[in-house]
Amino acid sequence: MIANIKTRVDFVGIVNYANDLKNKKKCATLLAYKDVCVVTNKTIADSFQIQASMRPKVKSPVKHVSLAFSPHDAARFSDDEKGDALMVEIAQKWMELMGVRNTQYIIARHHDTSHPHCHLVFNRIDNNGNLIPDSNERIRSTKVCRALTEEYGLYIAPKNSKARNKARLRPHQLRKHNLRTAALDALAESHSWKDFLSALKVRDTDIRFNRNKASDNIRGVSFSQGETCMAGSALDHDLSFNSLCTALGSLTEELLLQPHQAVIPSAGGGTNNSLGWRDDKDKDNPKNEPFYKPFKRRR
Repeated sequence: MIANIKTRVDFVGIVNYANDLKNKKKCATLLAYKDVCVVTNKTIADSFQIQASMRPKVKSPVKHVSLAFSPHDAARFSDDEKGDALMVEIAQKWMELMGVRNTQYIIARHHDTSHPHCHLVFNRIDNNGNLIPDSNERIRSTKVCRALTEEYGLYIAPKNSKARNKARLRPHQLRKHNLRTAALDALAESHSWKDFLSALKVRDTDIRFNRNKASDNIRGVSFSQGETCMAGSALDHDLSFNSLCTALGSLTEELLLQPHQAVIPSAGGGTNNSLGWRDDKDKDNPKNEPFYKPFKRRR
């Protein structure tokens, strides 16, 4: 279970999207609502807007949350009254744990994907005119989703799951996914640094140890495949240098002198690849423009 949270300005557009009755592919179904008039989408949006007008200084009173579940749980969320009731129960519990109380909301289910999911739209201005706080909402939501997944016995994907839909990944995302998968697979079958380096070599993945210029100590590690090079900590927490040392033991100087390894000095900041691009940015279409553009004053 994952929750994708967005903050919006206008209720009309998001209500029309969530409760889109005209789109036959979505087959939207309004599962639950509170304190709104559900005659039409316009009356729903008007109900939200009237309450939001109690705090006119709040420019973004709309919260849109997409709650998605794994295709492995499709049988649990069958397209009937029982499946809809379970989805509403989990959505309402998510709101309760996130501190979303005493406010207007609608919950609509869509059927246009292979995984069960619903859309939650709620008013950040509660029934008493108070603003519902959203600080650190994504961090809190991750913990709440994990807790609800375990509570309801929903499917939990393995850490290095290969079930991602690669066709939907952008080129730089696919390169990062392949590099991360190779490094984590190598780590999973290794018990020492020697095993890890051998497993990486089999997967055509190079490793680089970055030293601090001042102290000459190793400060980080990065992995590369072809022209793609990324810091281990940017790929996964388990691939940071400290985490690798915890899992594989101390790194000896003999291993640093292996011919397929590289030890490069670093003064800090992100790890760059051989072309000089930053780690996780897509540079398929480099621009021949200077990084700094002089400001032209209008007259």
